[in-house]
Amino acid sequence: MTRSARRATVALVVVTVGGGVAACSDDPDPGPSPSPSVATSSAAPTASPTASATPGPSTSSPAATAIPTPAVPAGFALTDVMSPRFPDLGGDLGGVGIVRVGRHSGYDRVVWEFPGAGTPTYRVRYVDTPIADGSGDVVAVTGDAFLEVLITSVGIPDDGVARPADPTASALTGTVIAEANAIFGGFEGYGQSFIGVRDRERPFKVSALAGPTRLVVDIATG
Repeated sequence: MTRSARRATVALVVVTVGGGVAACSDDPDPGPSPSPSVATSSAAPTASPTASATPGPSTSSPAATAIPTPAVPAGFALTDVMSPRFPDLGGDLGGVGIVRVGRHSGYDRVVWEFPGAGTPTYRVRYVDTPIADGSGDVVAVTGDAFLEVLITSVGIPDDGVARPADPTASALTGTVIAEANAIFGGFEGYGQSFIGVRDRERPFKVSALAGPTRLVVDIATG
């Protein structure tokens, strides 16, 4: 075989082998390879754990200690006290009311005693300022609260009758009464006195007694 014939034969073999390789692919063209999908996480961000607050020292104020309210004896109050017929005049008590102070369990007592036998009418109340009935002048009374006592019917003292003494400081020691005044005569039938009470307005009660005629004001000490 000549050199030219051998070249033609080799070329023919190469062409035949190449065509066979191409004929072995029976699958359709899949097209371009898709890009690998990248998983994107849509999960919400994990919340940071809540830090537990370390309790510090307690700043709450301790419970206030309740101050007990003093017990008020039965029948005592802070309101004005009047006899049923006041301001009508009562029986003739005379012109002088001597005064004394006594101590009792739970209260201190102020008593005015009159020489007459009539039944008194009265009004007892706390006032901001002691004012003299008739003149309108301020009356100097020792104490932190002031009870005004009006009582009827008080006349003019007899000639030569001295004004009764008020309780002494030693008689008032240990009581809630800073001052108490005797009654000496009246203005238009009304006798007037004041009780100076220590510290504050305190509950009180009033009563009228006979044999002898007396007006009694009891003041709670609690």
